[in-house]
Amino acid sequence: MNHNNHPQLADKIFTWRDGKHWFDVAIGLFKQVKNYWYLSCLLLAVLIALISNLAAGLVPVVVIFASPIITAFVMNACHHAVNKQLISFASLWQSIINNLNAFMLLGVISALFSVISHYLHIQLLHLFNLPVELTEQMVSSMTGREAVLRGVLNLLTNLPIALALAFSPALILFKRTQPIAAVKHSVLGVIKSWKAFMTLTLLFMLVFFGVVLMASFVVAIVMAVMGPGSQILINLIVLFFAITVAGIGLCAQFQAYTEVFQQDADIDTVETEIYTEI
Repeated sequence: MNHNNHPQLADKIFTWRDGKHWFDVAIGLFKQVKNYWYLSCLLLAVLIALISNLAAGLVPVVVIFASPIITAFVMNACHHAVNKQLISFASLWQSIINNLNAFMLLGVISALFSVISHYLHIQLLHLFNLPVELTEQMVSSMTGREAVLRGVLNLLTNLPIALALAFSPALILFKRTQPIAAVKHSVLGVIKSWKAFMTLTLLFMLVFFGVVLMASFVVAIVMAVMGPGSQILINLIVLFFAITVAGIGLCAQFQAYTEVFQQDADIDTVETEIYTEI
């Protein structure tokens, strides 16, 4: 298989409508790959639970390293679904194993970006005289202005991570691009299609608020039926909604990848390479 290590951006000029198109396609894709997404989240949760019993401080590191791998796993499932190929957990995971070194390096880069982002976020909070640690009482009494300011600061400090990881897992998986080059092309790809990504972001914000309202309604029903002792069930319901939205977001990233970067005629069929190696 001839993989292009230097991805080429598509000649298309992306508009606001492309973001809506990515969102619509993502809904359909998620319906096809949702079982693999939920399964990967379950396995990650088990791994986190095991590690937290040994060393709770390692949990954030595990999440950071696992993020590119899970993203690539879901995008590979979307790739199989789009090309009407048989989807199996083993074949999807084998594709990750074949590129494990690159994904590990991408995990290191992600961790580095995360540390820098966290440091900048703390410095900005100090600059605006905002407390770093929040208690439940502080959250309940927080003014609207402070809430908006914290949200903006979070967005600004996490934007580089979002740009770097938007396309890099897919570029490593499908194009065999080296991690540093994949991060560079990922940033360029998002900048090229910024209008579409703005639309996509706004749509997911609307979905998030809709999910919050829906979750609140469901939680109210559960509380009325089961009483205060239903807190664990409530947490699971909220977590399920959040995970579902995140899965749809990854499917949208895959669709964006297929349009932002020029694809080979065989759209980088990973499975063929697996059989060749075997």
